[in-house]
Amino acid sequence: MQWDLDFDIVCVGSGLGGLTAALTAAEHGARAIVLEKYELLGGVSALSSGQLWLGSNHLAEAAGIADTEAAAEAYLGHLSQGFATPERRANFIRRAPEALRFLTDTIGVEMAVVRGLPDYYFPAVSGSQAEGRYVEVLPFPADRLGDWADKVLTSPYGDGYSFTTSNEWVEMQKGGTPVGVCLLRHVEAGERCAGAGLAAAQVLAARDRDVEMRTSTEVIDLVLDDGKVAGVIVRDAKGTHRIRARSGVVLATGGYDWKADYVRAFDALPEAGSMAPPTVSGDHIAMAAKAGVIPVPARAPSQSPIFVGYKVPAETVYGEPSYRMWLPGAPHCIAVNAAGHRFANDAFYPDVATKVARFDGQEQGQPNWPAWIVFDQNMLDKYGMLPGWPGQPMSEGMGVTAATLGELAVAAGIDAAGLEATVARFNRFCEDGVDHDFARGSVPWGRIMTGDPRLPNPNMAPLEKAPFHAVKIERVTMGVPTAGLPIDTNARVLAADGLPVPGLYAAGNSAAWLDIGGGYNSGIANTRGLLYGYLAALEMIRTRSADAPADTQGVPA
Repeated sequence: MQWDLDFDIVCVGSGLGGLTAALTAAEHGARAIVLEKYELLGGVSALSSGQLWLGSNHLAEAAGIADTEAAAEAYLGHLSQGFATPERRANFIRRAPEALRFLTDTIGVEMAVVRGLPDYYFPAVSGSQAEGRYVEVLPFPADRLGDWADKVLTSPYGDGYSFTTSNEWVEMQKGGTPVGVCLLRHVEAGERCAGAGLAAAQVLAARDRDVEMRTSTEVIDLVLDDGKVAGVIVRDAKGTHRIRARSGVVLATGGYDWKADYVRAFDALPEAGSMAPPTVSGDHIAMAAKAGVIPVPARAPSQSPIFVGYKVPAETVYGEPSYRMWLPGAPHCIAVNAAGHRFANDAFYPDVATKVARFDGQEQGQPNWPAWIVFDQNMLDKYGMLPGWPGQPMSEGMGVTAATLGELAVAAGIDAAGLEATVARFNRFCEDGVDHDFARGSVPWGRIMTGDPRLPNPNMAPLEKAPFHAVKIERVTMGVPTAGLPIDTNARVLAADGLPVPGLYAAGNSAAWLDIGGGYNSGIANTRGLLYGYLAALEMIRTRSADAPADTQGVPA
C-alpha cells in the first residue's frame, strides 16, 4: 500500500481520549498523530467542567479522604441498573486511578480534588461519597502554550465557563468569594480552568513530546488490510491523504450530536439542540461500520444524560442556533408542563431530564412535554438567565414575559388555572422550605451546584415579583450519547461477532457505555476519555509490530 504519512498510532479526535492516547504512546517511544476535524483542539471535553469522576484515587488520599473500590462498585452498580457488564465496571474502577496517576505524575498535569462536592446520589445510594471522587485541573497559564494558545478551544458561549473552577464554585456556595470575582481574576491572569484548562495542559504536554497535531483535518475512512485497520484516509485544505497506523487507530470523535438520524434512532429524540461543535456528528460510527462494527446502546434512551436547556434565538454559535443547558434549582424558579403542573424535583436536572421523556402508555403521549421554565423577576435580578448575567434582562426572543401568571400562561401556551394553583402551592412550601411534592432541595449535589446558601433551603424561594417569565425547555446534548462502539477492557473495538477488530480502538464518548450502564454522574464522561485513551495506547504498545521506525516523510504539516 502507498502511504503519504507513516505513524505508529493515529488518534482521531483531540479531546481527552485522543490526546491521552497520543501522550501515552509518546511516553512509550511511539510516534503518534492527532487528527481533529474542527479548527481548534480540545474536543467536547474542553467545553466541559473539566471534572473527572473516579473512586479511590491518590489525590483524594493525599487530602485525607477515605474511599474504597468496594464503595465505588456499590455506587456504580446501582447506577448501572443492570445495563453495565461487571467485568467492564470493575476494570473502570480499578484502572481509572492508574490513568489519573499517569496524567499527574508522568505527564505532569496539575490536578486537585474538588472539596465538598458530593456524588449525585449521596447519601441515598450505597457507596456514595460526600467528597473525594471529583478531581479537576488547576488553573493553567495560557501563555505557556505560546503560539498554540489560539489553537485550543475555550467556551464560545461567553459564560465564563472556561475561567472558573469547581472548587471555586463550591467555596462560593459556602459563603466564599463570588465566582464572578474568581472569573475576572483568572481572565486577568491569562489562566484557563475547567475543561479548557485541561485541554490546554494536554496540548502543551503533547507538543513537548513531539506529538503531531492537525486541525481542520477530517478522517473520512479507515483503511483495511486483510481485516486489520492499517490506517486512515483524511481530507484537509491540501486534498486527500493516506496515513498509515502501524499499531492502530483510536476513534475518539465524541458522540453524534449533529447527526439527526443517529439522535432519532439511538436517543429516541425527534429533535434536540447541542452545545458541542457541529463536527461532533458520529463519524466513528460510519467509519467502524466498514470493519463490521455495530453501535450498541448501553442504556434506555430515557436514562441517557440528555440535558434540559433552552434555545437562544438572538445568538449563534459555530454558525448554528445557540442552545444553553439549564441546571434547575435556582430559587424563584420552577419547571412545569402544559397543564401548569410541576412534575419533578426541579432542583436536580437528572430528575427533570428523565421526567420530560416520560411516556404514558394509556394516553399514548408525553404528559410532561412540552415543558417550561417559569420564574419571576427576583430570579432574573439575583441569578440571571444565561446568556444574561444577574440583573440583566432575558435575551430577546428566548421566552415570554407578562405582568401576571395568568397572562404569562396564555402567552406561553400553559393552562392558566393550573399554573396559578401550582405557584400558589409552591410558594406555601417556600414558607418553611420543605417541598412536600418532589423534595426539592433534598439532594446535596443540587443544593451546592444550583442553590443559594443564604436561604434555609438553598433551592427554594417563592415566585412573587412581577413581571413573570417563561422559557420553553429544549433537549440539549453535549456529546454524551446513548449508543457507541462496543469495546473490551483494553479499549479494543468489537465487531458484530464479539471479536476485536485488529488495529481499531475507541475512547471516550465514541465507546459504548457498557462499563457504566444506565446511570450517569458528572465527570464520568471525561474519565472514560482519559481511561480508554490510556488503555488503548498501552495495548497498542504491547502488541506493536517490530517494523522499522515510522517514516514521517510525506505531506507537510
